[in-house]
Amino acid sequence: MSWCGAAGALAVGLMLLLAAPAWPAGGLPMRGSALAWPLLAGHGRPEYGLAQRAIERSWGPSEDSTYVEVDLPGWRSEGLALGLSAVLPGSGQFYAREGSGLWFALAEVAGWTVNRIYLHKAHTERDRSARFAGDPADPASAWSFERWSEATGLDANEIRNIWLRDRQAFYELIVRDPVYLAGWQGAATATRSTFAEIRGRSRSEYDRAAQAGYVLWLNHLLAAVDALRAARLSNLMLRGNLELKLSSSWRAGQPGFAATLGMRF
Repeated sequence: MSWCGAAGALAVGLMLLLAAPAWPAGGLPMRGSALAWPLLAGHGRPEYGLAQRAIERSWGPSEDSTYVEVDLPGWRSEGLALGLSAVLPGSGQFYAREGSGLWFALAEVAGWTVNRIYLHKAHTERDRSARFAGDPADPASAWSFERWSEATGLDANEIRNIWLRDRQAFYELIVRDPVYLAGWQGAATATRSTFAEIRGRSRSEYDRAAQAGYVLWLNHLLAAVDALRAARLSNLMLRGNLELKLSSSWRAGQPGFAATLGMRF
């Protein structure tokens, strides 16, 4: 055996000696050695044990999970601005400190004024047409049940019931349906034409009043949208370090959406 081999055997022997905790009287190592005993007993490769160590750590709140409410002087609620102008055009703009609300307020006043004027004219022409036709139960009226029944030989109960239920429907019927032409007095065609002209002016005024009403609704809608714009612009100008973040998620089978307004310090 060479010197190298002898030195290696001596090193292995020393390692086995140090690994054994005690030697019995018989000269063999006890089972207390997990490494030396299998090697000396001829059991081949040693058996290894695996130990696990659990490490627990307590995490504090991070900067991303800490929210602080900050009051910004002059901040305006966009939803409130929209709602105010939807009800009263111009008020949302005044709330957002923008002068454009004056024009919406003036448009609202003008729209209601025009609407009331046209309605007044329409009512006036309608009442005039009713006075022109007169009471159909009176034989001396411009149109009467008795005159029509005598000229046609028909029963006037049906047209009389219409008169009792709805006066305006009755007037539209005697001016549009040629069946009732015989109920007019004098020159029936001329009398009916005059009545139709008065009713036509009444309908035209009602149509203009309705158009003014549509303009009013449009003014409410445009004022609400503009108030939302005014409030948003006012808020963005308060701080140059504001940032709006939008995010979406899916939880419990339902979509979610969140908008976060952040401020950098």
